[in-house]
Amino acid sequence: MELGRDGTHRPSRRATHIPTDEGFDFVSATFDPTLSEPVYPKPLGAFDECRDASGTMRSTWAGIARELQRLGPSQIERREAQIEELIRSNGSSLRAEPTPTNADQETPIRPWQLSVTPMVIGQVDWQVLSAGIQQRVRILEAVLSDLLGPQTLIRDRIVPPALLWSNRRFYRSYHRLAGFQQSGGTRIDPASPSPCQRLHVTACDVARDATGQWWVTGDRTRAPSGLGYLLENRIVYSRVFPHLHRGENVQRLAPFFANMRQYFNSLAPRQRDNPRIALLTPGQGSYRGFEDAYLARYLGYTLVQGRDLAVRRNRLNLKTLGGLLPVEVVWRHVADRKCDPLELMPDSTEGVTGLLRCIRGGHVSVVNAIGACLAEMPGLMPFLSAAAAHLTGESLSLPSVATYWCGGESERTYVIEHLDQLVIRHAYSVDEEHMVVPAKLTSEQKNDLVDRIRANPENYIGQAALSHSVTPVWREQTFQPWHVALRAFSLQTERGIDVLPGGLARVSPDETLLRGSPTRGLLTQDCMVISDKPIDHEVTLLPGDDETIRLRRGGAELPSRVAEHFYWLGRNVERCESIARLLRTTLVRLGGENELDELPEMPRLVAGLASVGQLEPDYAIEGLGDAMPSLEQTLYASVLDPSMPHGLHASAEFAVFNATAVRDRMSLDAYRIFRNIDEDLIQRQRSLTTSDGVSGAIECLNQLLTQLLAFGGLTAESMTRTHGWRFVLLGRRIERAFQTAELLLSTLVRPVNQERVLCEAILDATDSLLTYRSRYLALVHPAPTIDMLVSDASNPRSLQFQLDEIESLLRQLPTDASQVGLGKDEQLAASIALDLRIADNNELMEVNPNGHRQRLDNLLRSIQSGLPQLSRAIDSRYLIHTSSRQLVTGDRDSIHRLPVLAKQRVEPARRSRNSQKDPVHDDNV
Repeated sequence: MELGRDGTHRPSRRATHIPTDEGFDFVSATFDPTLSEPVYPKPLGAFDECRDASGTMRSTWAGIARELQRLGPSQIERREAQIEELIRSNGSSLRAEPTPTNADQETPIRPWQLSVTPMVIGQVDWQVLSAGIQQRVRILEAVLSDLLGPQTLIRDRIVPPALLWSNRRFYRSYHRLAGFQQSGGTRIDPASPSPCQRLHVTACDVARDATGQWWVTGDRTRAPSGLGYLLENRIVYSRVFPHLHRGENVQRLAPFFANMRQYFNSLAPRQRDNPRIALLTPGQGSYRGFEDAYLARYLGYTLVQGRDLAVRRNRLNLKTLGGLLPVEVVWRHVADRKCDPLELMPDSTEGVTGLLRCIRGGHVSVVNAIGACLAEMPGLMPFLSAAAAHLTGESLSLPSVATYWCGGESERTYVIEHLDQLVIRHAYSVDEEHMVVPAKLTSEQKNDLVDRIRANPENYIGQAALSHSVTPVWREQTFQPWHVALRAFSLQTERGIDVLPGGLARVSPDETLLRGSPTRGLLTQDCMVISDKPIDHEVTLLPGDDETIRLRRGGAELPSRVAEHFYWLGRNVERCESIARLLRTTLVRLGGENELDELPEMPRLVAGLASVGQLEPDYAIEGLGDAMPSLEQTLYASVLDPSMPHGLHASAEFAVFNATAVRDRMSLDAYRIFRNIDEDLIQRQRSLTTSDGVSGAIECLNQLLTQLLAFGGLTAESMTRTHGWRFVLLGRRIERAFQTAELLLSTLVRPVNQERVLCEAILDATDSLLTYRSRYLALVHPAPTIDMLVSDASNPRSLQFQLDEIESLLRQLPTDASQVGLGKDEQLAASIALDLRIADNNELMEVNPNGHRQRLDNLLRSIQSGLPQLSRAIDSRYLIHTSSRQLVTGDRDSIHRLPVLAKQRVEPARRSRNSQKDPVHDDNV
């Protein structure tokens, strides 16, 4: 190792290839069942986490190796498949972190990847790393306190002033946050944390060089990502390999999260026994979407977005159906500068107006403190060692990899002259620009990079390309040594610093990929810290026996945004089911023995499909259909056609979007239903082809209907009867009433020849044929058909049933205490229901001289116009303040409101938007 120009250590070499000894090519290494251990080549030039320098397997790996040897290749492959299936069924996904070049675009969603082999760290090694991390957190806390306080580091020229004054992410408002004592530049006792803690949850990106020395490649002090993913890794891996965690003394993660929850409770200004803690997420389109929902659910926190919160009288509140509820602690995963548009970035939509005022008043605690992003500046790393000596009198026990700030002339010259030996990063922010590896650039690209560095040198740093250690990874029936990097997490409390035993381990055959963000989607490993002693398995996040919990029932604490998602989830699920049933009914007849012109009901069924947006309207116009492509071909291709903005595919996509937005309030079984819909219908990369035929389309629809009916069963039998459940049901009832009225308008208002077959098709499409035959046997006639689908309150598919249920659900929703009489939504529902009740069935059947059931037409059109008004009234009463909205034009579509969100993978012509959730677990499905 060499001493770098900045005072930190620099690795003396950079490994780009891992040669192996004894002429063994590790790519072709195989599993030899005759040996006592799996074959794994000893790499040269890199520290091996599995074997020591002599090639002997480390004692911490012995038990794991024996288990893998016992399983053999076929069982290892099977366990790998089990891991993939668990991750898939759990919906564990990763949205790539946006870059400046694609900040306004939808970044792709990738499945999370977990290796079948773990990363293993012995207790002695872990103690060294843990102690270094604890010291580093203390030093970063002291540096941050100084930068936001007396700024002695800048005054004494330890830290260049440009790191603050040229940093566009530095705001003077950070200084004005009261309630934090400043260190005053005095010497801090290294044995205890600062009394003015700003850094609560932090992380260090670390790696080992060829000698086994740990090096820090980056700090994360704002809101480090990865906690949720490493927790998912441990849960999945322990389920697939339960004996390893129990038999190998693997240190558990639960104590860390238990301490975190207890500490967050202690930060509450009031009500510390059971405070309301909110996890503030950027939103569903963020790369943090899955992880934030996962952590909120695991810890029991309320997952919120900025628009869910409001400041009233200098206090932070959660906006719910029942009013405002106080929030005591905010665990923010929103960038510092976006937390308060009033005092920070004015165009931010992720924060809360007035949040800084609440903090200064001492009415809310924020984790981590706003301004903590300054401590993770890559440009600070070259000066951290000197800052530590200045503030604490300590030297770094966990050194930083050699880093050069280009704002200094000599450092800039060194970076430009040694470009191929370094990586280039932004100096002020870890997410401003992605890391650049000059060695992989062309000459023209290098020249452009040099020009950019010279034009704005203070914006860039050069960092030594550390050679990472290797660990076994199972690939292609063999163990291969892949490079590994670790993100280690810590929690700073008033009692000290607790380091999570393990971390987020990422592996890759190309070590340059490990120097980027964990959101790059690399293969990960469960990081096990093996203890020398048996592990206490009694720690749990469940309340202790001595804790008193006030009994309660689910009430009006449902956030309005979450209610909106539930409402539109019900609407879109019902819309999917209605279209799928009508499509299946039509395709079954199209695939029968009769020719198309021998099916008198077909024109009306086609008209029904056109009215709901599944087919082009021209197919429903007599004479124009002949000029269109074959109806048979078009129908089965339309099942997976994403181009129809109101068709089956789009409605399924909207339903999956809404389900994802409230996933922390849904049981895993319920969420799996929508994951299956997403994979089976939405993510299929092809449309149904001619070779699939009608039967293929029908099978696809059968699978979709099975999933939707499963969700209906879970809703009926497992979802707690709170307001979340009521909004799901309310959405379903309104949409079913609208779809039924639409279908009857398209089919029965004008009689056709052989109306019996048409009635039978309509009963089939509305799932009422079995009920009809049980009453009337084989005598199918329009009169009882209309009665069953319009006036029969005992039929759960009838219009009367829907309106009765809508009235009942509205009565159960929260009501303003000052309201006298019925609300506008209740009045509209009662008016529509009254029209249905007083309708005479005999009159509805009457056909006038023009061959038209005029009274039936009038009733259905009245319902069609009334339901959108009812939907808007519900929106105005309960959901109006949550977000901007977009109404889709058209008679039918005026009821099918598509919520708006800036980033989503739906095509612009059919963008549906909403957002996320809040974990009152009695709303679980």
